[in-house]
Amino acid sequence: MHEHHECPRHGPVPPVHEPLLPAADALTRLAADSDVPFWLPWPLPPSWLFAGVQITGGGRQPVAAVTMAFTGHGLTSGPSDAVIVAERPGTGLGARWAGVSEPDPDLTTQPATTKARVAGWPTPLWHLEAPARAAFVGEAAGCWLWLVTWPDTAWPVIDERLVLVDLRDTDVADLPSGALTPRLVTGP
Repeated sequence: MHEHHECPRHGPVPPVHEPLLPAADALTRLAADSDVPFWLPWPLPPSWLFAGVQITGGGRQPVAAVTMAFTGHGLTSGPSDAVIVAERPGTGLGARWAGVSEPDPDLTTQPATTKARVAGWPTPLWHLEAPARAAFVGEAAGCWLWLVTWPDTAWPVIDERLVLVDLRDTDVADLPSGALTPRLVTGP
């Protein structure tokens, strides 16, 4: 495992590791060793499945980001994919998934678009203009929280009915899982 990657623009950055589709108990153990949240919509919306996880950093350095992937059916669009990214400020992985250039968006210039319940709290989310996807960003547990869906109508509910729990604090032994999503393998 490589501990650092050298980006020509940003210098040393934590590596993005190969995606995994671990069983629920292995996923819970992986989450327990992280100081970055493993956000999970719980319960999952009907017909949605867990479709993989990808860690950025880790090893002898702290985890910088966690990407949780899901697949299912959107409201009007048929098959759909979604990722939820929790990351330390400055990491930029959520921005890559969202297709935007700034790793740390300035959210102070406009009111929040919506809210979700994150770890039991109403959490403001801002919709970002993004190419061929829906992208929302907010802050929870001291990290950026990114929700990105393909196509842009995929996520059934991005409002206070959406409840995200942190796998570090929740037992989800019966997490419905599917195959590893190709989107995690090919990247943003």
